[in-house]
Amino acid sequence: MNVFPHKFKISASSTAKLKYLKSKTGLTPNILSRFAIALALADENGLGNASVSDLDGQEFNAPTLFGEHLDIYEALLRQFTHQSALEWDPVRHVASLIEVGLHKMGHVRSLKDVALLIASK
Repeated sequence: MNVFPHKFKISASSTAKLKYLKSKTGLTPNILSRFAIALALADENGLGNASVSDLDGQEFNAPTLFGEHLDIYEALLRQFTHQSALEWDPVRHVASLIEVGLHKMGHVRSLKDVALLIASK
């Protein structure tokens, strides 16, 4: 069975976007990453044209990144990988999902905007 990693790294670009969004919303990067992953997974196009050229950004421990819902995120990632016929590379897939989700969050300038992301789904 493919093991779920304990550490995840994201791109330098995603790290910069998370830092900016934290300054605007007050939400920590791990919480913002959860929103980004959920937005990307909700998109029928999956990873689409996600391009994660590096994994030189912030590093998260799995429990920090996914919180008490670690098992749910792992199951969602396994299902996504299977449905998309991708090889199991959870670190790169998570980095790509965060990249796609952060792109979808490009208009966010306040905590209210984050709340509207939830309401629009």
